[in-house]
Amino acid sequence: MSAPVKLKFSEKYDKDHAEQYFLKHQDGLSRKLSHYRDVQMARHALHEAGDPGLVLDLPCGAGRFWPLLAENSNRIIIGADNSPDMIKTALENQPADIVKRVKSLETSAFSIDLPDNSVDSIFSMRLIHHIGESA
Repeated sequence: MSAPVKLKFSEKYDKDHAEQYFLKHQDGLSRKLSHYRDVQMARHALHEAGDPGLVLDLPCGAGRFWPLLAENSNRIIIGADNSPDMIKTALENQPADIVKRVKSLETSAFSIDLPDNSVDSIFSMRLIHHIGESA
């Protein structure tokens, strides 16, 4: 297993920040509406992709899209993130029936620690806005 790629923004994802991140998308009407819209778009994209059976959620953050990904009862979810604290927070805060369908993986979106053709689809929501520069 290669060492995760560490970028400037990834340093902040400790246990406290991960827990705040989990709560952030449930805080207030505008965030709830924004999350609802993200879920609608993602559901449509998954359908257009043929409802893939094995999905890599990278970065999974606090697992806020796992309930959506678990809507397909045959789907296996690999919840991956560069931050072990984000993965731990996701596993601790999502419903048990969803967590049992998730395989966790600490890896970077910039160096995915999986063999080629390991998944049917990569689900990557809200990664680009963290990256300030193309380098």
